[in-house]
Amino acid sequence: MNNEKILFTSVCRPFGGPGEGDSVGAELFHAQVTRAQGIFSPRQVIRCWAIDYLAENIEAPCVVLHYPSEGEFIRELKVSHYDYVGINFVVATFHKAHRMAKLIRKHAPNAKIILGGYGTVLPDEILKPVADYICREEGIGFMRRLLGEQEEYTLKHPYAPIPAPSIYSFQRDAKVAHLTAGLGCPNGCDFCCTSYFFKRKYLPYLKTGREIYQEIRSLERQAEEQGDTITGLIFIDEDFFIYKRRAQEFLECVREGGKPLNIMGFGSVRGLSQFTADEIAEMGFQIIWTAYEGTESGYRKLKGKSLEDLYSSLKSRGIAILSSMIVGFPYQDRAQIVKEFDRLIALGPSLTQILIYFAFPGTPFHRQVVAEGRYLPEYQDNPDLRRWDGFAMHFKHPKFEAPELEALQKELYRQDFLQLGPSLVRLIRVWLEGYKTLRNSPKPLLRARAEHLWQEIMTALPGIYPAMLVGPTRKTRAQARQLFSEIRREMGTFPLQERLMGWATLPLATWTWLTFKLNIFQQPGLLRIEHRVPPAQRRWKAKSSVMRLQGGFQANPLRVLAEDLSRNARDLLTGVFPGSSDSSEELSTSAATQPLTTDPD
Repeated sequence: MNNEKILFTSVCRPFGGPGEGDSVGAELFHAQVTRAQGIFSPRQVIRCWAIDYLAENIEAPCVVLHYPSEGEFIRELKVSHYDYVGINFVVATFHKAHRMAKLIRKHAPNAKIILGGYGTVLPDEILKPVADYICREEGIGFMRRLLGEQEEYTLKHPYAPIPAPSIYSFQRDAKVAHLTAGLGCPNGCDFCCTSYFFKRKYLPYLKTGREIYQEIRSLERQAEEQGDTITGLIFIDEDFFIYKRRAQEFLECVREGGKPLNIMGFGSVRGLSQFTADEIAEMGFQIIWTAYEGTESGYRKLKGKSLEDLYSSLKSRGIAILSSMIVGFPYQDRAQIVKEFDRLIALGPSLTQILIYFAFPGTPFHRQVVAEGRYLPEYQDNPDLRRWDGFAMHFKHPKFEAPELEALQKELYRQDFLQLGPSLVRLIRVWLEGYKTLRNSPKPLLRARAEHLWQEIMTALPGIYPAMLVGPTRKTRAQARQLFSEIRREMGTFPLQERLMGWATLPLATWTWLTFKLNIFQQPGLLRIEHRVPPAQRRWKAKSSVMRLQGGFQANPLRVLAEDLSRNARDLLTGVFPGSSDSSEELSTSAATQPLTTDPD
């Protein structure tokens, strides 16, 4: 075994400090989807799965850190000897990676620094002063070459679950599994970093539907061995349904297995249109993230069934839609955006993401904006990369000033919440519709799915209580009460235990509101995992609790509170006495908005 020791790490917490956008961090839904929903927003920390895959598929001993504090990161560097430290980051967290690199040079001067992740689309002029190596490709092969290991290998998928979403600060003792079937996307939308990072190629980790199904079953067995309750699966594949033969084979495997699955996955209108709603339900998809973009954006992935037919048929089978809209296309003015948004609201997605059209490095749109000199002055010279997050407009638009479009984006999130209500209620409504549609299906798998949907409804039912009492509008409160009445009629009797659980959500919702206001218990906790570390060198047990990713009461509440109050005090002082403590100011980033002098490929 290779004796060199590797540390793989995400960037350090906290997220959302002075100057940082609040859309980039350890959470996806709360940061970018349900960001306007306050106490109703589900909370779920997403692991940096890339470093889990790297650790599982090299031979050298290594340690993985998810979301360490700066103090925890420094202690790790001091107490263990590392030959390499790999940092996964995105453009908007480059300032954190830069700061961590300085800490490595200070506390582990002999360690070589590797930068990886989508942030490496930044040019060499920015990254080379920070790192010894830059990984701009599929990372497992890169690491094996760097370490002199056998490049031919059988990919191993890590068992890397995350906590189930918490609602009103209540955390179930359950987990959600994860599986990446492939990297990249062939659709090639002009703004998409994911597509162009891999040169518009799809790199399959699992080439057949049967391989996907078998790996899902393997994850279930590993969960059972570890005593974990798994409630679902996050399935990473940018456009799963576009590969019809593989998806069809997966469907046949699920039918053979006869057990309903619970999957959150991704699919375009074009891909989804190749299957019936029944087939997609049989596959086990319960939430599908699909692009709405803009009605005149012209992307090929949007061709297929009408959105009205597609959304309606999927929801009738209990499949919730997470719909992604983009604002700031050149053809859009305010009236056009509002028109497109109104259509999206009429479609009734359960979850909505709204991002600003963005010139991300490495994409055709970025090259166009640079060539045409369209970057706004504040981004042209030494841009603040912390705002490169889909929530800031960086380029000149024929019909918008940047503050106007950014304010409109914020208002659309608010209107989504005001008009459609909490996403939790929308999800339950879709599940109930699917249950009613499928419970008498002639297909055994769909009848089993109906029973699964009913169990989901019963688990989530207490969450309706705050929505009935303090939902955003009179209309949404009435809708929540109507949904509750429908479920009560289906239940027949309403046990006392269920009532007590419902009323218990009210003090929990109050506590959630208070923690928002005080900005406490909002950060993730550290997850530390050792791989192939000799027993004599182990510091902790092999795996620390996954639930600690959620921080707060899942970690040490007193320690977390002390960390939060200290951070809040520092942020307050920074606001009153702005200084030059941000390490991003020490390094010019102007190369990000200039024509490339080196090829990052």
